[in-house]
Amino acid sequence: MKIENLPFTAFALALLLAPLAAAGTTDLKKETGLLRMNTEGRDDRSTWLYVPKSYDPTRRYPLIVVLHPAGLRGEPFASAWGETAGRAGAFVVLAPECRDTKKRIWTLADEADVAATTKRIIVAYDIDPARVLLTGFSQGANFTYIFGLRNPTLFRAIAPVSGVLAARPSPESEKILQAARGVPTYICHGAQDDRFPVARAREARDRLEKLGYNVTYREDPLTGHAFPPGEYDRIWRWFNALFEAPAREKEPAKKAE
Repeated sequence: MKIENLPFTAFALALLLAPLAAAGTTDLKKETGLLRMNTEGRDDRSTWLYVPKSYDPTRRYPLIVVLHPAGLRGEPFASAWGETAGRAGAFVVLAPECRDTKKRIWTLADEADVAATTKRIIVAYDIDPARVLLTGFSQGANFTYIFGLRNPTLFRAIAPVSGVLAARPSPESEKILQAARGVPTYICHGAQDDRFPVARAREARDRLEKLGYNVTYREDPLTGHAFPPGEYDRIWRWFNALFEAPAREKEPAKKAE
């Protein structure tokens, strides 16, 4: 994989590769900022990574994997999520790009690449594999449903924004949805969306809840087909809260004085 440092005004960029003689593998140096990685053998296809300035390589961090919408690159979404990551200082962002470098449209052919890239970053940054979120906007949200629910052991929660659960009822789709029932799902949709009507989001919510999914649904009354203001922070708070209660339960009970 070719690593390139690019001059951005908002974020420092740096990523180096250093061989580990003892392990015989490659370890990513834990530097911070917005990082561009060329896909193996493809200089025209990028994967974007954001690591917060407060990154501590001795800690295990959550990972938020972001799928861009049709026609756009991953960089602006890695940057936008990076602002939340920078403020929270609590997670790493990964924004892979699809194979289609012209129309930039996701297809099922991208599933293996997204999974492999996610696994590579989990290992390189010692990510907590129990805290990996897949999210995306528009067509990226459509494929958040597809990739996320087809890979429930890799993506432990999903957050589609302004997307559609396109899988029609069939024995195959029902089998996939049943197998992924343990994946918490955050659905956000603009009530004024004229591309994907909000009724489709309500249908997805109702279908998943009927199957026993833990669904958090938020409908923004003033938003059309757009990413609602403040939604990055809302999604992060929801995702982070999924792990807060178990952590508190593990703390030893205090003796009454």
